[in-house]
Amino acid sequence: MSKILLIKPRYFSLEFPTITQPIGLMSIGAVLKKEGHDIKIHDCALDYNDLNILRRTLQDWQPDMIGISIIVTEVEQTKRIMAIVRGVLPDVPVIFGGPWPSANPEASIRNVGANFVVCGEGEQVFPELIRAINSALPVDSIPGIASMMNGNMIIHPNQFLSAEELDALPFPAWELIDHKLYARTTSMAGIGRRFYMAIVTSRGCPFKCAYCHQTMGKVFRKRSADSVLREMEELRFRHGFKEFEIIDDCFNLDRERMYAILIGIQKRLGDVKLHFPNALRSDLLTQEDVHLLKQAGTVSAAFSIETSSPRLQKMIHKNLDIEKANDAIQAAVKAGIFTSGYFMIGFPTETYKEAAATAEFALRSSLHKASFFVPIPFAGTELARMVSSMQKRTNDEINFHEAHYYNTTQNISAMSDRELQGIFRKAHIRFYLNPGRIIKYVLHHPQPSAFPRAVIRFLVKVLPRKLLLRRAA
Repeated sequence: MSKILLIKPRYFSLEFPTITQPIGLMSIGAVLKKEGHDIKIHDCALDYNDLNILRRTLQDWQPDMIGISIIVTEVEQTKRIMAIVRGVLPDVPVIFGGPWPSANPEASIRNVGANFVVCGEGEQVFPELIRAINSALPVDSIPGIASMMNGNMIIHPNQFLSAEELDALPFPAWELIDHKLYARTTSMAGIGRRFYMAIVTSRGCPFKCAYCHQTMGKVFRKRSADSVLREMEELRFRHGFKEFEIIDDCFNLDRERMYAILIGIQKRLGDVKLHFPNALRSDLLTQEDVHLLKQAGTVSAAFSIETSSPRLQKMIHKNLDIEKANDAIQAAVKAGIFTSGYFMIGFPTETYKEAAATAEFALRSSLHKASFFVPIPFAGTELARMVSSMQKRTNDEINFHEAHYYNTTQNISAMSDRELQGIFRKAHIRFYLNPGRIIKYVLHHPQPSAFPRAVIRFLVKVLPRKLLLRRAA
């Protein structure tokens, strides 16, 4: 059997100090271990600046194959990783996976140096690829694999796992990661540093939001409530975790299953804390739902509102009911859940008036915390196609080192750069310098010790500086 090193690149900045456990690699690692392979996971957060630990691992362990899971902000570090890999092990097969390679398989191979790309979910595809490589068999017919043959790209679409297949997967290989690393780093929930574990209970999202990736497909596939509860029991009673972050696309899409999980948590796990950094669709939540979430131990929840404009909601295909979303926010805050809102400002054709209305929605809401982002037209999304049709720059022209939601080289809106910059600064200043909100933030925050770091991130966002906004041609 093979020695396989799975690598997670990282991107850090003052505005984006966040990581979470590499659940995708842990899931693939569990499948590969079950097949008898020797697996290691290296998280580049351990040696972010110099990658010396990674270099020594390559030299000392000499893996037979390497897998790298990548999102768009991690492309620049992936290039550094590939330079080290090719310097130490020039002939080792390197397989890319994750959202960015799935959307950019040709660039992954031609420009960054992958030998193969797993497009979409990897638990079935990756092992099949490993078997083909070890047996010197052709890989060009494996579903979900992109490869180069005689200078030509060959891409076979992936088949997504069914709900039954998700239930049959082994639990993620928790033993392959350093739990202390994630306990001392800000998590996806953004409410402070502590000992926790991320969990995925479903995959795919049936909504057609124009800015969203397609990695997990647009068909909702849910694990059974019993499977989810057994995983949480194992984490709680065998590994000592009392805090969980649910990182589905839409945990509450199936209300009956959600209730079974939340009631099961109360009966089978006892005193635990739940966080939902992105898993709840706000206009599907009722007051009864919020009450049960709180009873099950929910401490924090984030709601993705994006825009308060009905016109833009329709254009980006999110079609969120803003009134119901605001009701959910109020219910969550009233229930004692620390509540965050995510907003995007600067969609194609968005006017200053529409952007100001979105900022006002956040300001009038009872949210404890609000984050404002610039929409990025990532490759493979409907938003990228929108921008391309408007003859503006697309993902291929973005400087990947700057491609995150606070700094971007693109202004794809109908606003001037000055107007867009002004909206961002004013929204942050007015939201966070409201005395009542400051008091509420400090009193209700699940971890008050995180407040100093929050102040630093606020200052980074609002202090005068030159943003990297350039009007697209």
